[in-house]
Amino acid sequence: MNKKDDVLFDAIIVGAGPSGSSCALFLARAGRRVLLVDKAKFPREKICGDAVSGKSIGILRELKLLRELQAQVHSKIVGVLMGAPCNKQVIVPFPKADGLDCAGYCLRRIQSDNVMFDAVQREKNITLMQQFLLKELLFDEKGAVRGIVGEYEGKEEKHYAKVVVGADGAGSAVARKAGLPPVPAEHLYMGVRGYWRGVEGLGENIELFFIDEVLPGYLWVFPMGDGTANVGLGILAQDMKKRKLHPNKILLNAIENSPMLKKRFANAKLEGNIGAWTIPLGSYKRKLCGEGWLLAGDAASLVDPFSGEGFGNAAASGKFCALAIDLAIAQNADAKVLEKKMLLQYDKDVREKLYPEMDISYKLQRATRIKFFLNHFISKAADKSEFRQVLINMLANDEDKKKVEDPLFYLKLLLP
Repeated sequence: MNKKDDVLFDAIIVGAGPSGSSCALFLARAGRRVLLVDKAKFPREKICGDAVSGKSIGILRELKLLRELQAQVHSKIVGVLMGAPCNKQVIVPFPKADGLDCAGYCLRRIQSDNVMFDAVQREKNITLMQQFLLKELLFDEKGAVRGIVGEYEGKEEKHYAKVVVGADGAGSAVARKAGLPPVPAEHLYMGVRGYWRGVEGLGENIELFFIDEVLPGYLWVFPMGDGTANVGLGILAQDMKKRKLHPNKILLNAIENSPMLKKRFANAKLEGNIGAWTIPLGSYKRKLCGEGWLLAGDAASLVDPFSGEGFGNAAASGKFCALAIDLAIAQNADAKVLEKKMLLQYDKDVREKLYPEMDISYKLQRATRIKFFLNHFISKAADKSEFRQVLINMLANDEDKKKVEDPLFYLKLLLP
């Protein structure tokens, strides 16, 4: 690899998770020269809920990686079980992903991320640098980003490109060094998760519990297909500050004492440790691009505010990033730096294709903070088939999802 300071790439991508790898692969396959750097060495563990949704399936299919994902140890997901504070439960089927007999999969992120990373390693147009520690962004005389400075194999290196993509997660160094403020606490989930073996009653549903022990947060149980379950807690950072217990203790207390969970976990054993991470939600509209830079995935705060799922939006945003960069280069072939006005297609794609769904998810998230609503909503769906169908339609249809914005929906909910 040529390490001269004057090497110019079409794009430098910081972070090789689903958003960064997606962006790199789409760009490389369009014939663009990419430098992809990451502070870790792959395969690496990533603390996560481990769900791969229908949106993710579509991106992986486009990248011709779906079969590789399906070859990993996984569980199929066909629906969701929801539990209310009053101990009522309802199971709601998900719509099937295009071309599949299920809605998606659960598998460990060390596997799903590595499927994409392995594809990155096979691309001739991608130069890969693992264990690269980003130190600074390089700016030109007009204040536009021109490249990066980092530590690699014990030496400082500079690399230049027409654009830098920050795909480096919730604590994005690219976002910080580009001058962006941090994501506010009211738009951050604090997440903890561990893997339990021997949980009774696991099937092909993901499980979400809105129970007294964790409200105003939620607890999930996701089957992994290997005899274990990913069990975790998500709670807004601003709410976590009000709790006197550490989130690990809240999680453990819930599975030991909740009437819906304690029997199922009676003989279950925690494997390894409980890990924690920060989840930046799409309810916060972060600045997505500037002079010579873009943000993707968690760095762009694109996690679904209701489910906490981020893999799908991350991979999709990586694709949108690549499309916008490729278009900008094609239209501005002589540009040494891609200015913000050249990159606005990315902003447009995210706002039109990702934000509407997340806006509705944010309203659902806020509604699930209300105990009365949860009890009434889940109980009615459990007892009345016609209302359960409404819930099924809301999961399957974008128009039906908008019912959460209609006051008449809540009036009908309250009627006997």
